[in-house]
Amino acid sequence: MIGLALCGCSEEGLDTQPTPPGEPHAQTASTDAPPEERSAIGPDGWAEQHPIVSPNAQPELHWAALAERDRERDPADGAGRAWIERTQRIEAGSHQRIELVFEVADSGIAEGGLIFVQADPFWSWSEAQTIDRTRSGYTTASPRQPGIELVPSNLHIGAFEVRGRALKGGEKIDFVYGAGPSGARVDDYAERGAPLLIGVDATGNGTRAWLSEPASLDISARDAESLVAFAAADIAPGQAFEISLAPIDGKGNRTTWPGQPREQNPSQKHEAGSGGCENFAFAVNPIRGSALLDLPDHLELNNACARNTRQTLRLIAPNKEGVLRLEVTGLGELASMRAEVNPIVVRHADRRLVWGDLHGHSQLSDGTGTPEDYFRYARDVARLDAVALTDHDHWGIRPLDEHPELIEAVRAATNEVNVPGDFITLPGYEWTNWVHGHRHVLSFDDALPFFSALDSQTDRPDELWAALRGQPVLTFAHHSAGEPVATNWAFRPDPILEPVTEIVSVHGMSEARDAPAPVRGGIDGYFVRDTLLRGDRLGFIGSGDSHDGHPGLTQIAGGQGGLAGLITEALDRPALLETLRRRQTFATNGIRPFLEVHLDEVPMGGSLSVPIRRGGNGEIEHESGLTKHPELRLHIRYEATSPVKRIDLIRSGRIAQIPIENEISLDLVRMIPALRPGDFHYVRIVEEGGGTAWSSPIFVDAMPGS
Repeated sequence: MIGLALCGCSEEGLDTQPTPPGEPHAQTASTDAPPEERSAIGPDGWAEQHPIVSPNAQPELHWAALAERDRERDPADGAGRAWIERTQRIEAGSHQRIELVFEVADSGIAEGGLIFVQADPFWSWSEAQTIDRTRSGYTTASPRQPGIELVPSNLHIGAFEVRGRALKGGEKIDFVYGAGPSGARVDDYAERGAPLLIGVDATGNGTRAWLSEPASLDISARDAESLVAFAAADIAPGQAFEISLAPIDGKGNRTTWPGQPREQNPSQKHEAGSGGCENFAFAVNPIRGSALLDLPDHLELNNACARNTRQTLRLIAPNKEGVLRLEVTGLGELASMRAEVNPIVVRHADRRLVWGDLHGHSQLSDGTGTPEDYFRYARDVARLDAVALTDHDHWGIRPLDEHPELIEAVRAATNEVNVPGDFITLPGYEWTNWVHGHRHVLSFDDALPFFSALDSQTDRPDELWAALRGQPVLTFAHHSAGEPVATNWAFRPDPILEPVTEIVSVHGMSEARDAPAPVRGGIDGYFVRDTLLRGDRLGFIGSGDSHDGHPGLTQIAGGQGGLAGLITEALDRPALLETLRRRQTFATNGIRPFLEVHLDEVPMGGSLSVPIRRGGNGEIEHESGLTKHPELRLHIRYEATSPVKRIDLIRSGRIAQIPIENEISLDLVRMIPALRPGDFHYVRIVEEGGGTAWSSPIFVDAMPGS
């Protein structure tokens, strides 16, 4: 018999009346109430506009971004053009000598002006520096015309001051990034169009701007180290389905199959007949008690020679319900490649599980790769069903809120690959608020309503929701308990625009302090469970918050990721919007199990109505005066990716643990004590190896008329 080990937590404060969305929470007696948020003193009117901010708010970043945006620049700042003089094959993580040419704009650069060289500041590139020739990233500058001297700046790393005379339009300068014996280390992540930035302060007055079109290069992946294999999570009996396969290197970059050449451009098509890719074949075998499946001796890889497509093996599901657990093994020259496929549930159902990663970044802000390649990776490597690119509104070298053409480019790239029924992309961006916490905004049609966190009209959560109201959009708080800024839960989540929240990502888990891997810098009172205890209703999702160009597989390089399990009637934008509004979702830290939870007949994310007893004065009596209601039937169905270690039943902050030994397929029914209005209940399942999944909570209401 499986026992329940209970640890008690206070339930005080659960019956307090919620305050309206957008207004500060009423004070409660809950031990989980947040510490007093601090206020910030800033420009005139700031304190009145923002009387309560997050406990680890960074208003100085907000004010600095405003000052940078509003700074007046000389028209010659950021003028000119740059390119890489000599193309070369550059492998991720390697050390290189990279030669750039900068051509001065017609407006020229005055004597005393500054020219800056900078690699991508967010990742593993060497910092361009002019101090130590023996250290990685050493950079030199050589004018091609006489009479000019470029002297390393004493005030700015990677900058050169113009001396001797002014630079004239059309004159050229040769820069070498990685001129010393150590070269310069390039990014660990493969990408097209990796920028090498040139900045110009044409007058030397301290107002630098970056070239609008930086020099760029392509970085290729390393040799394949492993294979990833994914299939649809939930299919009908007799349905045709595909297993997608992709070789990756140790950082999760998509790479070429063994025997294929690795071109400099990772998106370049490989011609059939070269390297024998048209003959790639695999064996597919059932494992771990899989349902029976009629399998041939081998299957040939479809589209093996095409780099820009999903490469698949095609099969037919059995005619009976069950669970497919499959392993794919390469044959011949691919014999070293092996991967286990996610569990595939074969069943009759009106709604099906699909996988989404709804939060990530590209090189347009502080991530890696182009938007186009971000979506290709999500579709062809991670085999996601739904994905969103959410670059920052104002955080990056070229802020989106100052470049409407980039917002339009993201929207167009997103809509171009959206295919209802197959692969859904959602236009989005991250509202990067250093005072009240970060949220990403997703649109569920072709438009992308864009509101910056720097705009004084939309720099508070309630103002953002007011601007978005009436549109098919949702907002999602993330890394809400910790770094870099905790969510200011004093602004209650809007029930229409923010029905769910991201509880896990590469940053860690914001579910609760007792989560297996809490978010970095987590602050008690700001975990998601804390705000549930104060009366808010939020479903759970995970998302990667990937910055490495690997949506859906952030955990490969980041150690932890996040995914959203979505139970939907159809794979299209309107259906996904309704799924999220229903909160019929679950979260994982990157694993892909199958999870269903019901209390009586109410699914996860739903509301359960229970009768109550009122005292003589008409008020709800507490537990000692409750009518003895029947127990509730809790049903958990879980198809794991690794043996399950335990199940945590979480009831309004109290935890009951069910230890599990070496089970991968669970269909559990438990009778649990009755819940009362104001309670919530969800499950957290922990697998061997650290994989974790959370159902969305089921919330309890008073039965009408009771």
